[in-house]
Amino acid sequence: MKKLLIVIVLTALTVGAMRAQGIGLRLGYGAELSYQHALSDNRLELGLGLDLNSGLNLNGTYQWVKPLEDNFNWYFGFGAGIGAYSSVAAISVLGQLGIEYNFDFPLQLSLDWRPGPAFIFYKEGMTTGFWATSVGLGVRYRF
Repeated sequence: MKKLLIVIVLTALTVGAMRAQGIGLRLGYGAELSYQHALSDNRLELGLGLDLNSGLNLNGTYQWVKPLEDNFNWYFGFGAGIGAYSSVAAISVLGQLGIEYNFDFPLQLSLDWRPGPAFIFYKEGMTTGFWATSVGLGVRYRF
């Protein structure tokens, strides 16, 4: 299943590369390959990551991007994610709030917060949780 998720994300990256806004890493509770795709003034962000619990996760958020001044923007969005861990699977709803700086050369730095509730599936049943500490630093090459 992990290989299938990787193939899906890499295919999406390849197909959308001509209109991509950026590709890079988001570092937080692990590392995530981050891909941003421009949709007029807004964008879609997809992430494929490994977290500190040795789990694989895939998430996507739709983001509204608003200018602040000069090369600074702030953004907010909503989305969903799925995760697979050694004996647990999770489905989550995500919110996202962040700030970014776009340099005059093709580099973007961002800092964001991604809280959200999750439905966690164990062999014995299901429970819910809420992640409020998902802060990430993004470094992306902009197209």
